[in-house]
Amino acid sequence: MHAERSGPTSVRDIAERTGLPQPYLEQILLALKGAGLVRSKRGVGGGYVLARSPADITLGEIVSAVDGPIVVGDFGLPHENGACDHEGQCVLLDMWADVGHHMRIYLDSYTLADCVDRANNFTGRVAPESVEPV
Repeated sequence: MHAERSGPTSVRDIAERTGLPQPYLEQILLALKGAGLVRSKRGVGGGYVLARSPADITLGEIVSAVDGPIVVGDFGLPHENGACDHEGQCVLLDMWADVGHHMRIYLDSYTLADCVDRANNFTGRVAPESVEPV
C-alpha cells in the first residue's frame, strides 16, 4: 500500500502498521526474500522493498513462500488403478486434491495491486457476489 514511497520500509514501521510482532514479521520477510518477492537494504534507512511491481506478485506466490506448497490437508496421494485400502478413501483424497488445486488457482488470480485496490475501496462488508465458485 506504500509502493509509491521511495526507499525501503523498515521492519519496525511494517510491524506498527500491521500489528504483527516484529520477530514474526522478520521471519515472514525472510521467507518472502528467499522467494524473490522482496529485497532488503541494510543499515541506516534500510528495510524492505518489493522485488517486482505489486501487479506482478500474486497472493499464491506469497502464501507458497510463507507456508510452503498450497494444499488442503496432508492426506497423501490417492491410490491408483482402483487399489484403495479403505472404501471411499481414494475418492475423498482425490476431491481434497481438487480443492487444493482450485485454491491455488484462486489465490493466483489476485495480485498485491488487487489487494491495494480492495483496501482503498473497503466498506467493511463482504458482498456475497465476491465469493464466486472457480
